[in-house]
Amino acid sequence: MVVGEGSSRWGRWRVGVAISCAVVAVVGGGGVVAVWRLGLFNWDGRFEDLDACELMPEAEVLAPLVSNGRREPGESKPRSFLGLGGDTWSECKWSSVPTRVDRPFRTVRVHVQTKHAATDRNGPEVAADALQNWYDSRVRRGAQVTPVDVGEKGYGVTDKASFVVIVARIEVFDVHAKFRVSNAVVDVSARTHDEPGVKERAQVEGLAKTVAARLDTFG
Repeated sequence: MVVGEGSSRWGRWRVGVAISCAVVAVVGGGGVVAVWRLGLFNWDGRFEDLDACELMPEAEVLAPLVSNGRREPGESKPRSFLGLGGDTWSECKWSSVPTRVDRPFRTVRVHVQTKHAATDRNGPEVAADALQNWYDSRVRRGAQVTPVDVGEKGYGVTDKASFVVIVARIEVFDVHAKFRVSNAVVDVSARTHDEPGVKERAQVEGLAKTVAARLDTFG
């Protein structure tokens, strides 16, 4: 009788332990899945939050692009949406001095987005989606987007805007080379009031390659 009671108690204890372990495994597994879905176990990519002015080449590299160029004032440190964390962006500009001079460009700009892991995608995948979405959007709107040999994937496009001031019509052209390296999406652009040609587009692509080379030193 005593032996039977002991065996029964031992059996109940083993069942209880097994059930407890199963519950912990299910709850723990669910927690792991939830955390993974939030992207906390995913790889962010090669880069921490990037500062665009650290990617901007030296003044001597920019000298053939802008007349006596100077960096425009303003904070370039990476910022996120409403300061809430996640993906960040940063921008840096150099402009001709005096203003209103295009030799061949009035302003050059580096804009960088640093993408981070989200849900079931890692940082480079998020960056690749962002670049692809930009490409699809520009093509849908009729822009002539062409591949450029910069980074892991890159595109070139020229934007044109027209303004009427009093009786004068002003045209502005922005030549872009936009590319991705790991979890960084970089837009290198140059603005001019003279319609750019093959030479000017090649200059912007060359500047983008210099920026990409500087970026590689960060990873």
